[in-house]
Amino acid sequence: SSGINAEYGGFYDGKGYVLKLTGTAFKDKFKVLGRYGFGVSNVVKEGEKMLKNLKKVYCLQQNQVSFKTPVELLNATAPDFVKKLGQTMKETLTSIGVADIIQNELVAATLHTNYNQDLGVNGFVGFVSLAGGLVGSLWRVDGGNFLLPARLVEHTKAEVISSTVKSISPSSSSGYTLTYSTSDAEDITEDFDAVIIATPLHNAELDLPDDIDQESYLKPFQRTLATFVNGILAPLVPGEKNPSDILTVTSKDKLLFSSIGMKGEADKDFNYKIFSKEQLTEAQLNKLFSKINDVKVVDWLAYPKYSVPDSVPNFEMAPGLYYVNAIESAASAIEMSCIGSKNVALLAYQYLEKVDNVDSGKVCRDVRNFREEL
Repeated sequence: SSGINAEYGGFYDGKGYVLKLTGTAFKDKFKVLGRYGFGVSNVVKEGEKMLKNLKKVYCLQQNQVSFKTPVELLNATAPDFVKKLGQTMKETLTSIGVADIIQNELVAATLHTNYNQDLGVNGFVGFVSLAGGLVGSLWRVDGGNFLLPARLVEHTKAEVISSTVKSISPSSSSGYTLTYSTSDAEDITEDFDAVIIATPLHNAELDLPDDIDQESYLKPFQRTLATFVNGILAPLVPGEKNPSDILTVTSKDKLLFSSIGMKGEADKDFNYKIFSKEQLTEAQLNKLFSKINDVKVVDWLAYPKYSVPDSVPNFEMAPGLYYVNAIESAASAIEMSCIGSKNVALLAYQYLEKVDNVDSGKVCRDVRNFREEL
């Protein structure tokens, strides 16, 4: 009656489950083959090729090769990545012979849960989404991704000033002048040799130098609501038990959610995380749950809205002024942020130390045995 069992995952179309997985690899392979045939192998092969090609970026960065734009970085890694940027995910999949049923169910489900978007995203971000689902392995930082910058601060012994940066302007001598405020002081101005922006500019409320086209760096972001519920999920399909993870496929009906998953241990009943594009009303939650003990909502602009054609801003906004989050316009993921961060660090180093960049065509010609651990 609670709608809970040990089933691993289900693909929901608004009326029923088009596919339920058990978590047992042998059984699930037959279930997937029975519904989709061997066409899934085209998706897997293309995804594996992408992951293999992506290894080259770590080799390039280890050899201190930097790029002024994300498009240059992706092209040096694998020209096919740039081709995928110019195609929708649907166009990319169709071009390699992937059937509509696979696109609309398996692939769409990963996009709904990872980006809250559909097959209209670019093909590159579409395969980044698949890297943690149908293809490859998904890793997480135990304790949360925020530990990455936290550990970096500890390791580098960098000074962290808790403040709000209001403006960046060219310095009267060289470099840039930052105007920022702290909780216990008036506006402070300070000069820096170089500046790195590591936050999305769409909500930074930051004044940039007049000669920078700020509009070219602003992108619409996808609103995502994460609703955390402690309680008991009612059966979505009468008479059927709910899987522990529920993904949604392409549907003619407007669905209330993009995905529902059980999360962590609960002192009472069960914990769930619901992704949706709009805030769920009390009536909608009561429709989904037979019992509700507690509700918390996180409303955030989670990732760029991906479309084709689309623009991808530069890492280098001006000499000595850099933008890490430019990489998000190609694909948003913590690993992509790490790649963008390392690239910007190389750009800043080369600028400050007056070091020439390395020709990407002269290094990393064979990366079959190359492996870089972050």
